Amino acid sequence: ELCDESAPKSDFRAAKSAQLAAVRMGADSSVPTVEDNGYGVESDEQAANRFKRSKPPAGALKHRLLVLHGHGSNNDISELQVLNLQLAKKHGVQCDFLSAQIETTARDGTIAQLSPGPFHTWFHLSGLVGTLVGQGPGVAGGSLHDSLCRIIEHLQTHGPYDGVYGFSQGAVMATLLCSETVWRGIGGLTACPFRFAILANAGGTSVVNRISIAQCGRGKGEDATPLCKPQLPAGVPSLHLIGKRDWHRSSSQQLVSAFEPATARTYTHAHGHEIPMALLRDRELQSALAAFFAEL
Repeated sequence: ELCDESAPKSDFRAAKSAQLAAVRMGADSSVPTVEDNGYGVESDEQAANRFKRSKPPAGALKHRLLVLHGHGSNNDISELQVLNLQLAKKHGVQCDFLSAQIETTARDGTIAQLSPGPFHTWFHLSGLVGTLVGQGPGVAGGSLHDSLCRIIEHLQTHGPYDGVYGFSQGAVMATLLCSETVWRGIGGLTACPFRFAILANAGGTSVVNRISIAQCGRGKGEDATPLCKPQLPAGVPSLHLIGKRDWHRSSSQQLVSAFEPATARTYTHAHGHEIPMALLRDRELQSALAAFFAEL
């Protein structure tokens, strides 16, 4: 997710390790500061819910953002991504990093080198089409449904948020959370909990069209509520970050149609399935982010 293919691997690993260490220790003044219960020391509640909170420099707060990592990843990787996007430094964004609870292996060797783990996923793909017969991740008690319920509980406890950011599988979760099928059908909310969404290198987006989701989080069997397809397009402004060399590029492009066309914006960066450090030098990306935030 973060491999900078233009740099020698040894230099890349050293730079990324140094950046991650700076994030955790707060040693770099250009890195967003963290609250006392932030990166290095989590409160008991945060540890139990696997989330961390950053904040931009004092007086710069403009937006609160919930950040969802990809499959086989974690909050360490998400922290590096938002640093490389300069969301706090240049756009006044405070980030809450929420981790999934299903433990899995690191998505690749690079991720494993950047973080000691553990690594997590939001849902299992096995049994995806089984929702038609009352099985699969979208039914009550399924892995996807459980993750959506947990995120909504987090929103109710730690919100409100202005927006949601999702990378890869996290972009799928962010999209579903912007659907009325989820925020009303599962969460019982009266309005979408986000004013905008940032979807980075979205992968596995066929789930959005194939999944059926149990409503209201009720029981199983004959008394279960109907399984519903996500109601889309979501009516919130969206910014889609797409990698020119991403093997999930077509998936990222397909997800654009899951959001209101009039307020959907796209930016294609020159890299793969990653938000690399090289994007720190991408002025066009910063212009796209600034323009997107200005439209909100």
